[in-house]
Amino acid sequence: MSKLLNRTMKRFMVYAGIVLVLSIPVYYYMINLLWRHELNEHHIELTAAAGREDRYLIIGIVTGLTMLFFLLLMIGFILLNRRISRRLWQPFHKSLAHIRNFNLDQQQPVVFEHTDIEEFSELNKSLEKLIAGNITVYNQQKEFADNASHELQTPLAIIQSKLDLLLQTKVLTNEQYDLIEEANKALARVTRINKNLLLLTKIENSQFMDRETIDLSGLLKSTLQIFSVFSENKQLLLQTDIAPGVTIEGNKILIEILLNNLITNAIRYTPADNTIEIVLTDQCLHIANPGTTSLQQEQVFKRFGSTSSDTPGTGLGLSLVQQICNRYQWRSAYEFANERHVFSVRF
Repeated sequence: MSKLLNRTMKRFMVYAGIVLVLSIPVYYYMINLLWRHELNEHHIELTAAAGREDRYLIIGIVTGLTMLFFLLLMIGFILLNRRISRRLWQPFHKSLAHIRNFNLDQQQPVVFEHTDIEEFSELNKSLEKLIAGNITVYNQQKEFADNASHELQTPLAIIQSKLDLLLQTKVLTNEQYDLIEEANKALARVTRINKNLLLLTKIENSQFMDRETIDLSGLLKSTLQIFSVFSENKQLLLQTDIAPGVTIEGNKILIEILLNNLITNAIRYTPADNTIEIVLTDQCLHIANPGTTSLQQEQVFKRFGSTSSDTPGTGLGLSLVQQICNRYQWRSAYEFANERHVFSVRF
């Protein structure tokens, strides 16, 4: 890729080169004409050899001078292009830096610097309008999710209690029991989504601000101990390599959520009788579980992202992981290598 101004400069230089090359025979013709005129005026006769020598001399001088001016022109073009480019594109690069640093979650409107270049001024106005519109829509969606999640808590709890009471009834047929169980499963999924949406809203609203030094090695071991029941039920082997004494700064509740979601995700989507690898170092947490095909990488950490038809989750667990990583400037990543899904968090 080349810079925009360089493209126009190349064309100018080619054009200048063509003009200068074409000027050589013109200069030669004019100088030769004048030279002949002076010789005739002063009645000077040249021998054929002397005339040929003068002709070569004129051609050489004209060509040399043309090349010299072409080099001066080229050097001037390059220096002027660099200077103009720096000054001309300065407002654009400043606007670009503002856009790169913009984060929709932080809710901070972008204020572009004033520029007297009409095109960049119009671009900045359009970007401000676009960003302001996106912030408004984002706030509306967040507010809707927040309100809806709060309002859903009570009816969900009522439905759950009613289903539990219904299950305790002794006159249920097998068909009725199966229907209630299916309703219970669907309700559990909705409750989980609602809980995660509320949690996301709290994180986005900058709750969980308190930080402390957390023994991540110990917390990971205790979390794995809790989840050992679920892994044993599926005959899964948790192969761990946890460095001792790894500590991080953060909110303990959020770190527990991060670990829970990553480990739950690995256990849930690993077929029985397989191995899950968990490695913790000073720099990185790495969890790998077997799989047959790669997930859609661009959807993995998206809210309600559909990564695969084989993983019918809520689409919020990994979004929570991403949100927590963003809060602490950690880097979450996913890759599929050697038939294993590898999730990592780099501190």
